[in-house]
Amino acid sequence: MALFRELPSEDAEALEREARALRLRKGELLFLEGEPVRALFVVRRGLIKVYKLDPEGRKQVVLHVEGPGKVLAEVALFLDRPTYPASAEALEESEVLAIPKDRFFQLLEERPPLARALIRYLARRQGQLLHLLDRLVFHEVRERLCEFLLERLREEGQGFRLPTNPELAALLGTVPEAVSRNLGELYRRGLIRLAGRRVEVPDPGALEGLIKR
Repeated sequence: MALFRELPSEDAEALEREARALRLRKGELLFLEGEPVRALFVVRRGLIKVYKLDPEGRKQVVLHVEGPGKVLAEVALFLDRPTYPASAEALEESEVLAIPKDRFFQLLEERPPLARALIRYLARRQGQLLHLLDRLVFHEVRERLCEFLLERLREEGQGFRLPTNPELAALLGTVPEAVSRNLGELYRRGLIRLAGRRVEVPDPGALEGLIKR
């Protein structure tokens, strides 16, 4: 798992002993905004969408989509009143590992390498958020889409699953029509292959070339 890949084997094994596997059907909720935080979650397979609802409780704002190896609720664990600040739902049949909050805190106290790994992971996440802000302010929709596709390719390999256009639009700070138009352009130019919502990138370098630095 990304959070703990640098851990000594004995620390990683101690953590895995505390984990419980949860299987989720497509559309099944992992947790709801406002619920007490009960565990740290690690995605083993599938995709999990993290989102918030508008004040009327109707429109979803997708905050991020996490795939295998990614961690959910790592920040919420440390809030003064630990409740989930958003909701999480499986976009497809998925499996997550749940590590109970109390046991995770105990392991952090007992095993300093685990605490250091968590700090490094949170620092990387902070860097990713700053990068996202930079993309939203300075990059065009096509560039943001190319960066998203390349990031998924690096994390999941060829044939990765694409969120729906409204979900992807929320992630990229745009509208579904712009996502559809730019995906169509990349497909027509042969820069991506689509099979349903599965994507292959035959030449990652060509996609990289569309991103201004």
